[in-house]
Formats: sequence, C-alpha cells, structure tokens
Amino acid sequence: MSNKKKFEYYDEYGQPVDRYGRAINPKTGRLYEEEGDTKGREAPQRTVRRQPPAPPQHSRSRGGGSKGRKRAPAKRGKRKMPLLKKILLVFVLLVALAVGDVCYLLTLYEYDNTNASSLAANTEDGMMNIALFGVDTRENNEESGTRSDAIMIMNVNPANRSVKLVSLMRDSYVDVPGYGSTKLCHAYGYGGPQLMMETLNENFDLHITEYMVVDFAQMASIIDAVGGVTVTLTEEELAETNKYIDEYCWENDMPADEIKEAGEQKLNGVQAMTYGRIRKGNTGGDWQRTERQSVVLNQVFSRATSNPIRLLRFLHGLMPNIKSSMSKIDFVYMGLRTIVHGFPSMGHLRLPLDGEWQYGTRDGMSVIAFSNEALAAHLRNYFYHNIDPTAENAE
Repeated sequence: MSNKKKFEYYDEYGQPVDRYGRAINPKTGRLYEEEGDTKGREAPQRTVRRQPPAPPQHSRSRGGGSKGRKRAPAKRGKRKMPLLKKILLVFVLLVALAVGDVCYLLTLYEYDNTNASSLAANTEDGMMNIALFGVDTRENNEESGTRSDAIMIMNVNPANRSVKLVSLMRDSYVDVPGYGSTKLCHAYGYGGPQLMMETLNENFDLHITEYMVVDFAQMASIIDAVGGVTVTLTEEELAETNKYIDEYCWENDMPADEIKEAGEQKLNGVQAMTYGRIRKGNTGGDWQRTERQSVVLNQVFSRATSNPIRLLRFLHGLMPNIKSSMSKIDFVYMGLRTIVHGFPSMGHLRLPLDGEWQYGTRDGMSVIAFSNEALAAHLRNYFYHNIDPTAENAE
C-alpha cells in the first residue's frame, strides 16, 4: 500500500480539505458544497475546544487537575492600620518634633561659661535656685555700667511640682563684696551677674550658682508669645505707661498702641513691658515698680507653663534674648525634672515685706533699709518649707 497521500490538505480528523479548509468528498475528490450534497450529509464542522471556567479566586486546587497551569494571584483588600498603631505613630512623631525643636532652642541663647559649675551638682534637697536679672541696656552706658532693674530668685521644686519667684527691690541696701554697702542693683554694674550672685548669697544665706539675664528691650516679644497679660491700672499708671509706649514706639519706628483707659486691661507685649518699667509720676516708686514687674513676669511664667504648645512659643521668644551660665545639659536637666510629674504651679513673693522696710538716705542715695536676717528667713521658709509669709496663718 502506498504511503503517498491522495490529497494535499487534511484537517485534524484526517478529512481531506482544500487549502481554504473546505471539506472534500474523498470518493469524488470534489467539494461537498459543489456537489450540492448538503441535504443528506453536512460538511464536517471543526470542533472548537473551550477552556474550562477559571476556579473562584478564593478556591484552592485539589489533586493535580490543574498541575502546571499558572493561576492569577488572588486580589487582597488593603490592610488597614489599627487605630492604636496610628495614635502611637502620631505620638512618636510629635515627640520627635518636640525634641528637635528643643535642641534647636538650646542653640539660640548666649552661654557664659565663666563658672563651670553644674546645676545638678548644686541642688539643695532636690531644689534648684536660679537668679534672674532683667536689664535695660538702652538706659545704661559703658561709663556707668549696666544695672539690673529686675532682680528675682527662681526656686524650682520638682517634688512639689512648683516654681516660686521672689522679687527683690533694686534699691535694697546691702553689702556688695569688695564695694561696701550700696544699692543691690549696683552689684550688677560693678561685677555683672557673678558679683550679683555673690551678693545675694552672702546677704541672704543662699547658695546660687546659676543665672539668667533678659534684656527688658526684648520683653515685648516674650510677652506676646504667651498671649499678653491682664493687669489693673490706676489713672496715674495709665498716663505714665502711655508716655513710655509713645517713647518706645518712636524709638523703634512703629505705631504707638496706647492703652485706652484705666482699670482691668489686657495688655500686649509693648504695653505690658512699658507698664512694668514705670516708676515716676506718683506711681509708687521702686517698690511699686517691683510689684508691677512681678505681676507681669508671674503671669508670663504661669501662661507659659499652662500647656506644651504655649511653652514652646514662650521659649522661642525667650531663648534668643537671654544670657545664662547654665549649659545645655543644665537646661535639659531642669526642664526634665520640672515637667516629669506634670506642669508645675506658680507662686510669687516680693521681699522685703510691707511693714518690714523703710526708705532712708545713705551716702546721698535713697535706699530701702531692712533686716537681712528677716529676709533670709522668709526666703528659706518660702522655698524649703512652703510657708508663705504673706498668708494670714503665717507665723
């Protein structure tokens, strides 16, 4: 039998076809459709194999029926981050931003490394005492030296979550080491903050090693950073304050924003700064100016520590305008110890107390005379025993 094929083309079932795939009658060699023989016998049709339907995406193959066939990966829904994880992530980011901001702030102040002491090594019973000096360089010159207009001692007590401020009158008559008896504010002009701390320590039995100096000319921005302060002005204070506002604004080429009337008023930075500076025109002299400065500063500190956001605003206004003997480590140490148990409460006291001092004249100067021993006792009771000497039940 010959192996030679009779027809040139065959379909997949061995049926002869022409080159166009049309079926051929093997007996006659003609196309079925040409023979017209479609009634009794239809031309064979090609069978099209259909692919089996794809299994559901979630189903798993059993056995080896689909072995070797790649399946499309099943689509998965996006996994949502748990709420607790989101909160934790936000908290970590906020802490990181706060730490970065604090590190930046610690590069802004002027560091005086004359005394290489450590705040941590000079605490008493866990408390920190720091001298605060407010100066106004505009009113001083190189010949007379800069004098401290505001003299305060800040006591930080982490155990009681308290910060206490004590204001001392600048005209207090004290002994300045190496210069004899004179006004307390003169110590700053004679020997700067170091001599001022030595004077405080020797006259009032203290052990202060660290200080901060703020220029009063920059106090306006610091007060604005905490949203201003609220004070009650007399008619005399109103007139003097507006006079200083006009002077300050003229010197700094800015529009004057005078206070409209006496009584309880909300003051902005410039208004509050000038209010704390007045001492003439029947406004009470030095002792009343000290009281006004204390009222302003006490409110500033209270507002600054009321919440973390306001505290950061306050520090952004304060740090570029201070000079301090405290190192960066000292600031971090004090800050962490102060707020580790929550934001502290604020207290304020002015010394010497009313009724325990009197104006006098010494060497042609108008000074305030008082008992150093009595003032030192008030300081220790207030700082270390939490006894307010102005309270009714104080002994």
